[in-house]
Amino acid sequence: MDRTPAALVERDGELALLRAAVADLLAGRSRVVAVEGAPGTGRSALLRYAAARARVAGCAVVHAAGSPTESALPFGIVTQLLAGPDTPGAPAPAALPLPALCELFLAAARERPLLLSVDDAQWADADSRRWLEALVRRARGAPLAILVAGTRGAVPAGRPGQDGRSDEAPAAVARLALRPLTPLGVAAMLAAAFEGPVDPAFAAAAAEACAGNPAVLRAVVDGIDADGLEPSAHTAAELPRRAAESVGDRTARLIDGLSEEHVRLLRAIAAAGPHLGPTALGELAALRTVPVSRALCLLTDTGLVEGTDAPRTPPGVAERALAGLTGADRAALHARAAVLAPRSAPPADPGPSADADPFGEGPDCDERAGWRLLNSPDDQVPAADRLRAADLLATCGHETTVRRAAALPRTLAHPDTPEPERNALLALHWLIEDTAPTEESADVAARVPPLPVPPRGPAQEGVAALRGALSGALPPARVRALAGAALRPAPGHPPLFTTRLAACYALALADSYEDATAGLDPIVAQARALGARTAVAAALAVRASVALRRGWLQEAEQDLAEVEWAASQGSGSVKSVPLTTALRILLHLERDEVDDAGRAATAEVPLRAASGMWWPTFLYARGRLGLRAGDHGAALPDLLECGRGLLARGWTNPSFVPWRSAAALARLGGGDRTGATCLAAAELAEARAWGSASAIGTALLAVGRVTEGERARAARDEAARLLLRGDTPAEWAAPRRARRFRALTGAHGTPTPPPGAGVRTPGPFPAAHAGEPVREELTAAETRAAELVREGLTNGAIALRLGVSRRMVEMHLSRVYRKLGLSGRADLSRPLPDKD
Repeated sequence: MDRTPAALVERDGELALLRAAVADLLAGRSRVVAVEGAPGTGRSALLRYAAARARVAGCAVVHAAGSPTESALPFGIVTQLLAGPDTPGAPAPAALPLPALCELFLAAARERPLLLSVDDAQWADADSRRWLEALVRRARGAPLAILVAGTRGAVPAGRPGQDGRSDEAPAAVARLALRPLTPLGVAAMLAAAFEGPVDPAFAAAAAEACAGNPAVLRAVVDGIDADGLEPSAHTAAELPRRAAESVGDRTARLIDGLSEEHVRLLRAIAAAGPHLGPTALGELAALRTVPVSRALCLLTDTGLVEGTDAPRTPPGVAERALAGLTGADRAALHARAAVLAPRSAPPADPGPSADADPFGEGPDCDERAGWRLLNSPDDQVPAADRLRAADLLATCGHETTVRRAAALPRTLAHPDTPEPERNALLALHWLIEDTAPTEESADVAARVPPLPVPPRGPAQEGVAALRGALSGALPPARVRALAGAALRPAPGHPPLFTTRLAACYALALADSYEDATAGLDPIVAQARALGARTAVAAALAVRASVALRRGWLQEAEQDLAEVEWAASQGSGSVKSVPLTTALRILLHLERDEVDDAGRAATAEVPLRAASGMWWPTFLYARGRLGLRAGDHGAALPDLLECGRGLLARGWTNPSFVPWRSAAALARLGGGDRTGATCLAAAELAEARAWGSASAIGTALLAVGRVTEGERARAARDEAARLLLRGDTPAEWAAPRRARRFRALTGAHGTPTPPPGAGVRTPGPFPAAHAGEPVREELTAAETRAAELVREGLTNGAIALRLGVSRRMVEMHLSRVYRKLGLSGRADLSRPLPDKD
């Protein structure tokens, strides 16, 4: 069944004009129609509609399309048109003068009415544009319809008085400006796609996520249909992610089609934001063969860049443009932009006014006060006060606000700014740049030097510790030393929330959970004392993450519950939403509450949070949920996208997110053992390069699961030695984790850790058939589904009995077969293992 939605919803006026154009063509009259709109709004679909109607009416039709790779090819569009079956052969276009070249098409139109269509005209080469202008001026002389589609201004207007045709007035151009679909239009497209009305909540979410763009909506609907999902309120939570992926995929395709110099210019714009003019951008991109003005026009026509005097990238483009750069290359690009910025004299970007209040009437008065203080035009405001305001705002997730603050560049450059405040402000800036790299940079982002080595002061030590831990560039011992120094009181140095949180999380990545928790407790207490509830929630989210890493589920639950309550009261940070959602998913999975984890995964995660530090954690948690649910096809894309985002930032340490191990299991579940083995081996190599016991042990567990024979046994044995030794943090001490550990390693009975290991000995693991260990416990829903199969019920009858969909029953049973090592339904006649 074809579920592709019609591309011409809410285009009745446009369709009527095109039908009239074909009718005029049949009556011997000429028409010129320009179809203008953003990519994905249906320009090409309208051209196809007109061409099909003209062919049915017996008209000749020729078509050409521009492309960025051929925009410099002389007469590229004309050459395509001459190659059509309905036009006569001709010499090379460059060999003919424009009047003769136009006459070829006019003569063909006199013999048989001709519809000529040009798509993506914004990429037409200069010679083809001049020819098109000349043809528009001559179109009145023959039954010729000219349809041109592209971005606004892509269709050249005919000007009389050129090429010896001053006596001929140009044909009037009818311009069709395509607008985004309204919510009613989106609902109509969905109804056509799913052959009936859809859930209003789903339609409303689709309208918001796709911004009325038909092409994005088609891609989202195709993906939902391919995954076997229904257009329900439950599925609506998937729409923002899928829409963002569609836009990101289109952006990536556009970037792949650019030349090397155009890509360099796009990266320069992404790094510098709107704070370099065209000349400085050309110098930053090292353009040699392409004039910067022409390159900017092409990037603007593709939609990858907005503006020409102060070019900038739209949301989502910067991350894709910079994805091919290493962390070092990206830092070097920012540094070169900083050198050029003072000379470029960019137009001032006022940003939000000092009177603006981005926090509305919410409860966090200290945040509003910080905003006003940070933007105060009074140069007498102490640097320490501005620094504290910026720190609080950054902790609350308002990195863009901090970047836009006009006072920060002045504070950094002011000769009276004390050295400790300057060093701390520099650390805060680079922490924001590292953890939210796709946010639009303001003046300060292009005017600050790189973080010095060695770091100066506690704030820079905290940022250096997190940088070294995320990238794996520093050994765990060095990370622990830097983080410890960042948390120790240092007279004369301002203590910052953000950099201390960074140090605590770096300690957790380095297996120093006790030190991390000890550092987080006073941060939470200080935030409470200040009454900054959003800062409290941000610190508690990090503390919950540390607790979950060490297996302290009750502590993680308590902190997470308070964070969720704060968010319900309007005090949560948008940038922390991916983390809290991921923690809730993983917490449920730790408790084998798969259905609850699935419900947690439907929580709304703001798209602008995708640029923050915790977005990969959310993708990983959702991928883990897919693995536990047995849906490897859904898990793998999330895990691979998680990895792409991490690698684009240079964050290779598997202690942060062990995405390769999880992706290896997803590939294995899909039958790709070779790919699974490569992923697991790559993760093990990164873990060994980093050096922490928990990272190496976790990677070894994955190797042991995806490989076979002696290699698998050796990996499992080494994992057991690492994860149960006395100096390893008690991540595997929780009974559920210890039981799962024995299942994964194939161990029987109760492992006895070395003396002094401090690991509690959990009870015996329940045995399955033939005394083999169960890989994972069955959830209550899976057990009930299996029992009903043993009673002889069909999948449809089980769905009715349990009040779930048939697909959900099939997913439950597939997980039962996998967990128990069964070949299928017939094997369920044997007793199920008892649950402890």
